[in-house]
Amino acid sequence: MREIRVVVIGVGNVGSTFVRGIKYYKGKNTIGLWHQKIAGLKPSNVKVVAAFDIDPVKVGKSLSQVATQGTNYHSSSDSKVTVSPGILVDNNSKIGSPVKTSVGEFAKALKKSAAEVVLNLISSGNDRTSLEYAKVALAERASFVNATPAKIATNHTLAKKFAACKLVLAGDDLLSQFGGTAFHKGMIDFMVERGVHINKSYQLDVGGSAETKNTMDERIRMLKRGMKTGSIGMEAPYKFESVAGTTEYTDFLGDSRNSYYWMSSEGFLGSNITMDLMLRTNDGANAGNVLLDVVRASAKKAKPAKASEVISAYGFKSPPKQFKIREAFANFDRMFA
Repeated sequence: MREIRVVVIGVGNVGSTFVRGIKYYKGKNTIGLWHQKIAGLKPSNVKVVAAFDIDPVKVGKSLSQVATQGTNYHSSSDSKVTVSPGILVDNNSKIGSPVKTSVGEFAKALKKSAAEVVLNLISSGNDRTSLEYAKVALAERASFVNATPAKIATNHTLAKKFAACKLVLAGDDLLSQFGGTAFHKGMIDFMVERGVHINKSYQLDVGGSAETKNTMDERIRMLKRGMKTGSIGMEAPYKFESVAGTTEYTDFLGDSRNSYYWMSSEGFLGSNITMDLMLRTNDGANAGNVLLDVVRASAKKAKPAKASEVISAYGFKSPPKQFKIREAFANFDRMFA
């Protein structure tokens, strides 16, 4: 059976959900799975061969134990992967006493894993660390998926090097399956298609995950707001006032995210159409579904530059080349599904 060897960097909420999802969809259950096959590959073809983190609570423990801690899932006894120390180049870690390794030691571990795809799920704001991970992946001839807002896939020099080595470089900033930004983009696309003219729109997110807490840093919040707003605005063939971003961290929401939307628009004879609603979703599950698609697609060897473009537009808010949400999905489906 074809096996995709994947390395997970950052075993937080999203990484844990991704790991659990691989096991969950190895059986006959397909409910909630976006694509049963991508590039001819099933979830059962994906194998996590190594995992890295800098949290002392996680390092040294089995991946299955970390991935299922605090959930109703049972640890998988067949997993032999232990969470190893990751690298940390930035000086803004929110983790007290992080457990780190050198770039050289990480490179040795990555080489030993014989990974095909490296999945970068570290916290937002660690841009230099993300870049270092990408450089090591390139040196060890592994495709790289950047789920963070760091400008990795949009780094043209880096992208050319990955393409020259016939590797995929995908990113940046993950677009969830049915999260705040994806839903917002879809609604604008639908309203425009129905002849409704949008004047103003906002999306405000409140969440309880560690990533949401990290996003409260003003620099990270404004960076992500710019990415979200730009991604949403392109769905209409004209400019309209729009703001989108995370506004508050509320610990008791846990992995849940509440997204609040308000849109003011005009219909026939200038009639007012206003939409005011709330969407509650689960960050981990929303991300895990897309990542499972992206990882399988990244293992495809043909036309790496084109594959990188299509995968990035499908699964990320700030890809090297932007497409409208329906077009991005159609391109991905044609190439991989």
